[in-house]
Amino acid sequence: MKLTVLGGGGVRSAFLAKSLAYNAHRIGLKEVVFLDSEADNLAIFGEIARYVFDTIRPDIHFTLTSDAVSALKGANFVITTLRVGGDESRIRDERIALEHNTLGQETTGAGGFAMAMRSIPAILDYCQLIELHAAPDAILFNFTNPSGLVTEAIIKSGFKRRVYGICDAPSELIRELPHILGCDEQALKVECYGLNHFSWFTHFTVNGEDVTERLVKMPELYSKTAMQYFSPQLVELCDNQLLNEYLYYYYYREIALRAIQDAPETRGEQIARINRDMREELAAIDVKANPAAAFDIWMKHYLRRENSYMQNESQQEKFNVREPLTLQQFIEQPDSGGYAGVALDILEAVNSDTSKRIVVSLANNGTLDFLLPDDVIEISCDLSKSGLKPVTPQQVPLAQKNMISCVKEYERLAVAAILKRDRALAVRALMAHPLVGSWSLAQKLVEAYLSDSRFTDWK
Repeated sequence: MKLTVLGGGGVRSAFLAKSLAYNAHRIGLKEVVFLDSEADNLAIFGEIARYVFDTIRPDIHFTLTSDAVSALKGANFVITTLRVGGDESRIRDERIALEHNTLGQETTGAGGFAMAMRSIPAILDYCQLIELHAAPDAILFNFTNPSGLVTEAIIKSGFKRRVYGICDAPSELIRELPHILGCDEQALKVECYGLNHFSWFTHFTVNGEDVTERLVKMPELYSKTAMQYFSPQLVELCDNQLLNEYLYYYYYREIALRAIQDAPETRGEQIARINRDMREELAAIDVKANPAAAFDIWMKHYLRRENSYMQNESQQEKFNVREPLTLQQFIEQPDSGGYAGVALDILEAVNSDTSKRIVVSLANNGTLDFLLPDDVIEISCDLSKSGLKPVTPQQVPLAQKNMISCVKEYERLAVAAILKRDRALAVRALMAHPLVGSWSLAQKLVEAYLSDSRFTDWK
């Protein structure tokens, strides 16, 4: 079996390489290819990933390449994790939104639309290559953001292979709960529903017993999990349902906007500065000859990114500040899975007698009866040898239905606008988004984003 990663020279590639190496036996991997169009990224982050993978599984053929055709030739599984346009485009997206007094978070609202304008065409180009060169039964796992929009565009483009959208935010929150509930991870069941970066969690059971009331009243929930950004009063207002951390931008919109505007730099500018510092230090290192020294530099700067996540918007320190690891400690530390873990769970299930609940983005097909069949949703699925069975949530309050319907209308229009390169549809899409909600503002945002030279073919 061959697995190809599109965007394998990203900053997080070492984590992906580790997860794939430790779990390769679950799906019979014999070959892994990390593809990236940027040779410099492969020479730094790709080489660190290669060392990690080869140390754990030297028996599996691992390669780095910039040749898309050879990377996809005969691939059984493809994971996409692209950042089209790099840090510079992210900064531009954020600044245009903020100049128009609206949130500039990269996957949400106007910033998310701008990111999708770059991500979707790039992914669809790769989809054509997958159709031509990958194995006939190849499965695509999309982690490229904004993941829900990109996954919907892939499906609606006519792509003929199986495709699942993957995000690690829901899984990370769910993994944090057993510790505060004092139960095994396998004993906890949760229902998640909504859209990518726009989902709620409900009906928490431990060994079949409903523990929702107890969970939402626990102080640790609001100090030791990703729920740290939300108040107990808001959870009560949401019918005791927990919230995806990205809902902060909706429920605390003016606070987040003011905090970002008052900050000395946007998140994109902060990441770009950290990445510059990292690259300057790494320039003095021969990564192949001295992977441990390169890893130490990478880890130091990577943790600057991770430990400052959402600090500008929420004005809060993270509850789970990570400490640096040496290369050997990183390799020996148990694998946390991440988004690769979700993909591997799906692939392993066909040969397993056990069932597992995971969260993925896929076509609705009636799971949420207030949305269209071909809408892509983010939903809990029970995974077994018979396949993925979406879990219809027991309760979707009217407020959540209305919010999801509103954002889904934006997503439908946004995908149509990007597939057709249609300015008028783009304006309609942003008009529909609750974080924009204005024709005049939508028009200004679309014109500003389309002023980039790469969008000259939009009509």
